[in-house]
Amino acid sequence: MSLFHIKPKIYYGSDSLDILKTLEMKKVFIVTDKTMVKLGVINNITDILKERNVEIEVYSDVNPDPKDEEIIKGMLDFVSFDPDCVIALGGGSPIDACKGILYFVKKIKRAMNETEKLTFIAVPTTSGTGSEVTTYSVVTSGNKKIPLSDVEMLPDIAILNPVFTETLPPAVIGDTGMDVLTHAIEAYVSANPNLFSRTLAIGAIRTVFSDLVKNYENPSLEKERTNMQIASCMAGVAFSTSSLGINHSVAHSVGALFHKPHGRLNAVLMPKIIAFNAKNPAARKAYCEIARALDFIPKTEQEGVEILIKGIEMRNAKMGIPKRLRDLGIPKDEYFKQIDKIINDIENDMCTEYNPRKFSYAEIKELLEEVY
Repeated sequence: MSLFHIKPKIYYGSDSLDILKTLEMKKVFIVTDKTMVKLGVINNITDILKERNVEIEVYSDVNPDPKDEEIIKGMLDFVSFDPDCVIALGGGSPIDACKGILYFVKKIKRAMNETEKLTFIAVPTTSGTGSEVTTYSVVTSGNKKIPLSDVEMLPDIAILNPVFTETLPPAVIGDTGMDVLTHAIEAYVSANPNLFSRTLAIGAIRTVFSDLVKNYENPSLEKERTNMQIASCMAGVAFSTSSLGINHSVAHSVGALFHKPHGRLNAVLMPKIIAFNAKNPAARKAYCEIARALDFIPKTEQEGVEILIKGIEMRNAKMGIPKRLRDLGIPKDEYFKQIDKIINDIENDMCTEYNPRKFSYAEIKELLEEVY
């Protein structure tokens, strides 16, 4: 039986925060990071809540690649405050941390025969992860990133407001935007596709190709900022229903070991991963379909793959994203020392299951050597 789950409600545009003026809420628990507090970004939300005399608790002890101990601390604060609404504000890390908090609190309460009724709102401040519309969360434990997936981690409401992306540094715009592209391309070529996921993925891909570099070069352009938020959202819905692939599996492992930005890792890996997967006929056909949807006219499927790769490399170059992992400052000796662990992580990552090409140990090792 196939299922396409449509959730959350998505409010977007410059007036989208107005929804917070209408919802029933008495106690709101906000999960964010210290930067959002320090820069006053959180005030866009708390000012509205204070006008309504809503009680607020802020948990901001979230770092990039949120760790299990941060989740546990957040759980304790959450249970103590006992809110009727929770708002995740930030990039992928605060939203993932919030999801992790809710995931484990609900499991514990269910085991105690208690129910947890609350409204979960996600407010992304980057256009990249799509976490505001997915069932996924990634939690770091030691030197390993652990992807989680559960429908209970899906927000009830997502708010996409361009005010939150107006002051993003260009490097963050580039990295997170290429993460959107990775989500969409992997969703499209997944071994578990459907018409919903492929249609949304193509929409996201076309938008990234059209608007990301413009957004990178001029972050003040509201139309492009809004379009990238919507593209991120569409890509999130797409991969949530069709899954991802080894581009993310490799990025998860390398990111946990060497602490490099997730989106930038995806961008660096993508051209080589596409070439690797394109040896599978179904994947090659799908990549060529993407090239044609971008209005290229390849004569063969392989030419379509090569055109797509070239288009990605050109956008990476325009945004200062390097071609290889070594250019990110990852030490050669340590990287090759960790190859077996990286391969083990890839094999056990949930994103690998629907990668379009199956591979042997020797094949994935050769790929890892090539991307370095």
